[in-house]
Amino acid sequence: MSITQHINIRQAELIERMARFIDVDEKVSFLFKGVYTKHNSEWSLLSGCVKLNTSLINGDNQECFQEYPEYLFVCRIMDFVPADMLQRLHGEEDIFVPEIEKSKAQNEDINWSESLVPSHISGSKFPIRRYSARLSNNVQCFESKLVAFNLEFHPSAIEYVKKFIGLKHFNGSSDRGELRIDIPDLRGYLDINDKGVRYKSCSKVAMSVVGSIDGEPVNLLPDQDVYLFEKDQASDIELWLVTDSNEIVDYCSSSEWEYQYGTQTSKRDQSQLLKIIAAGESEHCEFKKYIDLVTKKNSKAYDIEKTVCALSNHQGGRLFIGVDDETCIVGINEGCNRDYKNESEEKNIELYRKSVEKRLQESLKKNLCFKTYLLEQQGLVVLVVEVQKTSGLNYILPKNEAFIRRGASSPKMTLSEVQLYPIERDALGRDILF
Repeated sequence: MSITQHINIRQAELIERMARFIDVDEKVSFLFKGVYTKHNSEWSLLSGCVKLNTSLINGDNQECFQEYPEYLFVCRIMDFVPADMLQRLHGEEDIFVPEIEKSKAQNEDINWSESLVPSHISGSKFPIRRYSARLSNNVQCFESKLVAFNLEFHPSAIEYVKKFIGLKHFNGSSDRGELRIDIPDLRGYLDINDKGVRYKSCSKVAMSVVGSIDGEPVNLLPDQDVYLFEKDQASDIELWLVTDSNEIVDYCSSSEWEYQYGTQTSKRDQSQLLKIIAAGESEHCEFKKYIDLVTKKNSKAYDIEKTVCALSNHQGGRLFIGVDDETCIVGINEGCNRDYKNESEEKNIELYRKSVEKRLQESLKKNLCFKTYLLEQQGLVVLVVEVQKTSGLNYILPKNEAFIRRGASSPKMTLSEVQLYPIERDALGRDILF
């Protein structure tokens, strides 16, 4: 199964959903971390995170106010009534940084989404309910060096934004203007250690763990039950903490790729990938020989976005770069060495992998639907782009085009196919019409 993400949540529903986990009418302490960028002498929120519940505030989060010429980094502990905080997001002043002049709010209603961050990713023992919304579309963000009087130098603004906010992914051209509110779900969590797995219940809600580990079924009903396994030896983990009303509270999954557990490095995984290659191209599998990303206006490079977009709008799958149409592994070694010209072939290949990742992150509307890794066979390296089916329509931002997988091809979607997807809204509350 796939984690359900609720989208297009308006303020009244948002307060109602948050009230399941906190008292929205009582003042609470929270940690705010935000990055602002300057445009026309006004500051706009580039990326921000509000962490509610004092248990998430620790000594690693020291208050700071770092102002660079075009970037402002703020970390502070504040007290607010959550419902009041949401009401004031569109005020004339920035409620988190009132001492700066900010860009005025553009809309009276914000579209929020809700997602679940599992406990093995959240940084605390509890899973997190994340509410996120884009507060502004008019945010400028460019890659640059961070240089300012008496402040630490950073060679990459975007990399420092990721580190400061604690983001796994951040792409300055599309991931901007977003505020996230993180609330820990204190009802329970999965407890996985070297001896096995159990769950901790911290409420009266009836729960159970269902799933499997390397094909063996797991079903834990009382929270005293333990399933014994060697964590370091397991390669396929699917564990889901579910209430008696079938709500997912926490999970640990090898297949939910945004918060995937573990890595794909075992010989068993490589053997499976080779079997997929040997079976040929299909609705879930596409081959490409080396695709040049250095030469400007190389029309073949667009095939990367098209294929990943098509797979994500279908059922997911894999793009193998370094395999020809006859299923022969030709590798990307020669092309990487030619284009990147370092003495180390390993470095050239890694630069190419990062270039593919960057291209996809900048071009796809839903750019967390994939991961990349390398497969080596007899000295020849294949770049594997593994793609997850997205919730909602995925499309390519620069050309506003969507693709879908049909057999072994990736045609452009028709208008009738696009209309089958749920309507999403932008930061101004307008329907996104494709």
